[in-house]
Amino acid sequence: MLRPDGGTAPVPGKDRRRQRERTKVQEELKSLPQEELGRLIKTLEEEMHEASAELKFEYAARLRDEINDLRREIRDAR
Repeated sequence: MLRPDGGTAPVPGKDRRRQRERTKVQEELKSLPQEELGRLIKTLEEEMHEASAELKFEYAARLRDEINDLRREIRDAR
């Protein structure tokens, strides 16, 4: 919901949902072999480069963000 100042109003429970999702992802990442995580990142990077070459910049940006989030989750899970 937009506020008059252009910001968004907080959504009740949203932060708790995000934290639960983050915890779930961290637990799943701990159970995956390191090689598998590396392959996943490499696959996403290849897909990102293909999307960029096809001028699908918004999709490429979403993939980039997903890769960065995955790397952050991996780092935080250790």
